[in-house]
Amino acid sequence: MTLPALRQTAIRQLVQAITDGPSGYRKARELVELFAGLGDDFERLWDESRIRYTARVIEDTQRRGQFELLLHTVLEAEAVEETRAALQQVFSEILAPYGWTLTQDTGSAITLRPLVIPWKPLTPDVLDVPNFQHVFLRDDERTLLQERWVEAVALQQAGLSRPMFLGLGAILEHVLLACAQSYPHVGHARHAEPHLGAILAWRLDVLLAVARDQGWITLTVLDFPYRVRHYRDYITPAHELKEGDFLNDALISDTWRTVRRTLDELHDRTRTTPPQARVTRGPRSIRFI
Repeated sequence: MTLPALRQTAIRQLVQAITDGPSGYRKARELVELFAGLGDDFERLWDESRIRYTARVIEDTQRRGQFELLLHTVLEAEAVEETRAALQQVFSEILAPYGWTLTQDTGSAITLRPLVIPWKPLTPDVLDVPNFQHVFLRDDERTLLQERWVEAVALQQAGLSRPMFLGLGAILEHVLLACAQSYPHVGHARHAEPHLGAILAWRLDVLLAVARDQGWITLTVLDFPYRVRHYRDYITPAHELKEGDFLNDALISDTWRTVRRTLDELHDRTRTTPPQARVTRGPRSIRFI
């Protein structure tokens, strides 16, 4: 099993973790010294910023099959055990959506391994799979959303909160977008006015506001955690601070209930109003990332 090529979002997250993460701010000179053991080709170019330099090293080590060596190099440079553990956790969370994690057995080195997700019994009132029998969803969409929900539950049970939030945000956005496209009159909704262009360009925070404005849901945009509303964005430490203790168990549990309640309200409140005929251009589905 080979680690797939990382997307730019993951590369940006790794860059941030290495240059400004748990270890603190690293100067360009410190980065050059850090990567010196990877080979002579990893010298910093005169016109490269420390961010672009680190991104190039990550991309090059992937192509050369040295990515695990890069992670080892960065982790072994940490003298403080708590900092090394925090950095390892960040790396594992970034790599989890690709099916990999960093593990360490007693007395052994840290190793990049395929992620094994332990399954636990589902909590019926929160984690059981919705039927997604919304009138505006196609059969293939219902099947896909059910699969994505099961994946999000597995991530939750494995304690991988970051990709779990990403999964919930993608599911909710897909359902809301399908709903908005099925009822064209939402184009006149007041929340959509500052967001010119096709509905496909709307983000989850806009779709939530439109759904509230149309009476499809009772919750407001601010009832959803920042990480759900802006799941597509690159999450920086500043964004993390906006939610404070967002990893608190109570907040995570409330997030599941909020998303589930929204899906149920969309199902119940739109069920009596058949969708209008619409003309689509190309695929309508959101791509899950």
